[in-house]
Amino acid sequence: VFSIERFKADDKLVAFYTGFSSYMMFVACFNFLRRSAETMRGWKASGTCPEDVDQHGRKPGRKAKLSLEEQFFLVMVRLRLGLFEVDIADRYGVHPSTVSRIVITWLNLMYVKFQQLPAWLSRHKINRLMPPCFKKWYPSTRVIIDCTEFFINTPSSLARQSATWSSYKQHNTVKCLIGIAPHGHVTFVSPVFEGSISDRAITEQSNLFELLERGDSVMADKGFDIQDLLITRGVRLNIPPFKKGEQQMCPEDVTSTKKNRSGTHSR
Repeated sequence: VFSIERFKADDKLVAFYTGFSSYMMFVACFNFLRRSAETMRGWKASGTCPEDVDQHGRKPGRKAKLSLEEQFFLVMVRLRLGLFEVDIADRYGVHPSTVSRIVITWLNLMYVKFQQLPAWLSRHKINRLMPPCFKKWYPSTRVIIDCTEFFINTPSSLARQSATWSSYKQHNTVKCLIGIAPHGHVTFVSPVFEGSISDRAITEQSNLFELLERGDSVMADKGFDIQDLLITRGVRLNIPPFKKGEQQMCPEDVTSTKKNRSGTHSR
């Protein structure tokens, strides 16, 4: 039977299916969400309105087939492995629409609850957790940034089609800015923007600059032409050098690029 009960004694399998390093970590996260999950409203398949609940916040009707812990495991498997809803439904013996409702309901709950957790780390914590390679070459690094894009269905509006068209992905997308600390902890996630937005514009329009402090440095890829935006705040940008039309880089630029890659590839 496909169930968290089956895998909880094996931390390697828990990590494989959920991304949590152990069952204990899985339970810790579930317990953080449990109280809200007990009264959360289920998502309707027919629209964006939640199901009706009684005066105590409980959903009426028959008892859910899957326990809350099992539902949370189902959602984490969906996020971790990207299994199709039909696949997950077959494993649990439920209808695919049930899987869809569970996933959407839990994602909305997780979105609300996880926003309460402070993701941005202090300069002191960054320094304490910084890997040796960063301490040697880029000790002032506060965050490593990059953008990620998510495919969306083609909008019916021509204006929206144009706004969400990503020349990089050759598809309609939404785009967000992600920031991680040198040791790999995700510390910043921007709101999503239309896929046509540039790396410079999305960085400027996010609130990342308000979090940086004078003396910090930001590591990024070559698409982030934001040096002028950072320098006024006393923040430095570490970015791989360009070839500038030449067939190859000079030795100094090659060395600098290797140092940057040792950091950016730690993601």
